[in-house]
Amino acid sequence: MTASVCFNCGTEKAGAFAPCPSCKSTPKGEAQFALSMALCEHLHSRRDLTIFAEDIRAHRKLMFAPGVLEQAREALKDKQLVAMLGMVADRTQQPQSTQSKSTASPSSTKGGHAGKIKVRADAPKLTALDRTAFGILGATTRDNRRRIVELADDKHLSLDTEICTKARSDLTNPRIRLVAEIAWLPGLSPKRANAYCVLLHQDIDYCMKLAGEEGPLVRANLIVAALELFDPEMGADDWANWILELAEAADKIDPADVFRTINEDRAVADFPEIQSLGAVEEEVSARFRYYKDTIKEVMDHLSTTKMIQVVKDVVEAATVSGTEPAPMLIDELIDSFEAGVRPFLEREGNNARKLVKTTYDSAAGGERVVKPLLDKLEQVVRNWDKVAKPIKINMNVRGIEHGPSMALAYEIRNLGIDLYKNHGMLEQTQRITNLLQELFSELPAVVDHLDEDAKAIDSIFEQRKQAKDQTEQWANEITYETQIGLVFKDTLRISPKGIEWKGVRSPLDSITGVGWGATRNSVNGIPTSTDYFIFYCDSLNVTRVQTNREQVYSSFIDKLWKAAGVRLMSEMLEGLRAGKRYQFGDAVLDDLGMEFRKTHFFGADEKIRANWSQIQIWSANGSSYIGVKSDKKAFLELPYQAANNAHVLEAAIRICFKNGGDRLSSILTGG
Repeated sequence: MTASVCFNCGTEKAGAFAPCPSCKSTPKGEAQFALSMALCEHLHSRRDLTIFAEDIRAHRKLMFAPGVLEQAREALKDKQLVAMLGMVADRTQQPQSTQSKSTASPSSTKGGHAGKIKVRADAPKLTALDRTAFGILGATTRDNRRRIVELADDKHLSLDTEICTKARSDLTNPRIRLVAEIAWLPGLSPKRANAYCVLLHQDIDYCMKLAGEEGPLVRANLIVAALELFDPEMGADDWANWILELAEAADKIDPADVFRTINEDRAVADFPEIQSLGAVEEEVSARFRYYKDTIKEVMDHLSTTKMIQVVKDVVEAATVSGTEPAPMLIDELIDSFEAGVRPFLEREGNNARKLVKTTYDSAAGGERVVKPLLDKLEQVVRNWDKVAKPIKINMNVRGIEHGPSMALAYEIRNLGIDLYKNHGMLEQTQRITNLLQELFSELPAVVDHLDEDAKAIDSIFEQRKQAKDQTEQWANEITYETQIGLVFKDTLRISPKGIEWKGVRSPLDSITGVGWGATRNSVNGIPTSTDYFIFYCDSLNVTRVQTNREQVYSSFIDKLWKAAGVRLMSEMLEGLRAGKRYQFGDAVLDDLGMEFRKTHFFGADEKIRANWSQIQIWSANGSSYIGVKSDKKAFLELPYQAANNAHVLEAAIRICFKNGGDRLSSILTGG
């Protein structure tokens, strides 16, 4: 194995890539040392060397003035060691066209990764950093008063005297200087600060990548300076990520850290230290306002559609889809956005209210008229929501509800309630509820009401479905058809359409009475056959059917009872509960009992009143009998084949006796 010498201490070691047995230096460490020695030969002053040493101690990625690194590499003549080096190469001499090859981007905890930065064709020559007093004079935070005056004098030759004088005054006056310090890059070495200013113009992608490693104030100032250079055609998601990157950096700025950093710089520059933390806090707050105003200014260059999309993306990422508070800068930005879009929301809100009123006024025309109006209303409300959504999300996580959205949501909800209650348009009500649930989910109070509405609508739909299923089942159960007759046959038919016999149909709801019975025929006491009779009537006619087929008889009266008998009994019970009285033969029926007529051979007829506990019922000789238990002569006979609704009354009384109620109508409630 070929021996090698450690660049750090000169000790012989096993190979170029082996650690040193004496100083334990790694190959990467040796490479840094070797290149550092070469760099030192090409640094232009002791001051440059001091700055370089500070960057190494702080473990920063190193940046150098144009040409320095190339000269050092040439002196070192060892490409393998340079490749092993972990330091950042200087890129300030790359032409502007190289930006198209750079894809570096920052990452955001909530916003994800920004894409490649596009620079405006008409980008300003001076960034926000260049326009500070430090940028104008080319001064650093560590320059003393004499050096600042010298720089100002030199700049008089190329810049307006008034500008140079003001910049000098801003930096030499300890109280005013604080504004410039917070707008600059406090805490950075002069070389590093200068490199950032150059990179902003020549390789903005790389500059922003390096900015991610700096402190919050420096990072925020670099990003806000870069925002002025961004091309409006850059993707909405990239705009959103960089705005969020700025907001998160601004949120982490600690005035106490800034206070300490600026005083350290002032100590080096021999300026009086800041005595009050409050002064720093005040200027940091002013810086926040500057960040917000800059974001608003650069977003004004975006199309309306893109600006709304950017705001929406920023809010959703910053709040993690409405579940976490956003950085303070985002809250302030949304407040400004809300003020700016208020005229649009008022205009769209008025359009929506006009459509709501028109729908109210036109609802009597039915769903055919209402549906197109709701189509237009939905379109207007969706336009509203595109603009209002980020406002609603942000306000919701802050515990505030957006008043205009609340008012509009309730007005549309009331329309849905009216369409159902007054016009029976359940499907259109459900459509409105679903729309509001989708677009106003950021309003907790509205959501609670909408959830209740949705549950009620689902319940009604379920009831309707069950009713429909029951109706279909009932229709199947009552449908029956048969032929009666030996030679000339007639059709007996029953269905939801009605009862039909010999071509004449009676609708079911026109039936007012039903009855049926059987007569056994015999010769010399020997049964020969049975005749079965069925009848039904309406307000005008009585229809009778006779057959000798028991199967036909049994099947038809089962259908007839379900189709008409149950309804007739329910109507009678409802009437009794409402106080009506019904006449059956010589007896009068009411809810509490019956009044019978008792006849006497040698005297006037007598009326006997009995409640249900005093009444009994039985069947004999083809008739139904209802009588008073204590008086065998007080009774009512209802022949099954002749008395209208005898079966209906008998069924009701037997159910009442079984349930033990004191009123016949108690059957309706199960009591």
